[in-house]
Amino acid sequence: MRKILIIIQVLWFTLDVGYAQIAKTKIIDNGSSGDYKSIAVTEKSLPDFVVYRPENINSAVGKEGKLPILVWANGGCMNSSIHHERLLSEVASHGYIIVAIGKLQMTIEEREHQHTADKELLKGINWISEQAKTKGSDYYKNIDLDKIAVGGQSCGGAQVMAIADDRRIKTYLMFNSGMGDMTMAGANKESLESLHSRIIYIEGGESDVAFKNALMDYDRINHVPVVFANHLTAGHGGTFAEKHGGSFAGITMDWLDWQFKAKDKSHIFLENDLSTYPGWTVKSKNF
Repeated sequence: MRKILIIIQVLWFTLDVGYAQIAKTKIIDNGSSGDYKSIAVTEKSLPDFVVYRPENINSAVGKEGKLPILVWANGGCMNSSIHHERLLSEVASHGYIIVAIGKLQMTIEEREHQHTADKELLKGINWISEQAKTKGSDYYKNIDLDKIAVGGQSCGGAQVMAIADDRRIKTYLMFNSGMGDMTMAGANKESLESLHSRIIYIEGGESDVAFKNALMDYDRINHVPVVFANHLTAGHGGTFAEKHGGSFAGITMDWLDWQFKAKDKSHIFLENDLSTYPGWTVKSKNF
C-alpha cells in the first residue's frame, strides 16, 4: 500500500510541476480547430506576455517533433493580444508556441491598453530561449530555437522591423502593416535593410490604411525573398475577429508550415494557387 501511495505522489508531482509555472489560463474558441487543443496562459516568469500553446505540449511534440515559435506584437503596439487571440490560439492548436506581448486579458472591458517599448519583442525571444534550456519548464527540449518567427499587426509590424537585425529570427510576418516613409516604434524604411530572412506581408486590400506602405516596402525589398498576400476586402482589421482567426489564420499557418515544417505550400505563395483563398491575391519576388 505504501509503495502505491509513493507512486501516486510521484505521478502527481510530475503532472503538477509544469502547471506550477502557470498563473492564469484562458481557452479561446474551445481550444481552436487544430489537432492539439490550445490554451492561453500567463507564465509566472513572464507576467507581461501571453503564451498561446497546445495544452498538452508533450503530445504535440510526440507527433510533430520540437515545436516552432512565433513571437507576436499587437496592433497599436499595445500591451494586449486580446484582439488577435482567435488567430493566435488557432495557430497554436496546429503545433506552435506563440509568445505575445501583453498581459492575458479575459475580457475587452477588463482594462485600458498602453503602448509598449519599441523592442519589447526581444523579451519574448529571450524568455523562450531560456525556457528551452531550463529543466522543469514545459518548454525544456520541446521547442526548436532554430525556428523562430516574429509577427505583428499594424504598429506591431513596426515593432517587428525594430528588431529585424536579430539573427535568431528565421522569418517575418507583417499583418496590415508597412513602413513606407514613416517612422514608428523605432523603425523606418532603413530598417528594411536589416531583414535577413524571408518575409510575408498580409494585407487587407486598398481600404487597409497600411496597404500603400506595404506596397512601398515590397518594391524596396530586393535582398531577401518577399511575399505580398492581400485579402481584397478585409480592411485594416483583417479577419482577426472571425472564428479561428478566419483566412488570415489560414494563410499564416500555410506560411509557417512551409518555412518550418517542410510542408510544400509554395504553390500558394509562388504559383498563385489561391483555390483555398477566394478573394485573395498573392505576388512574390527574390525566391
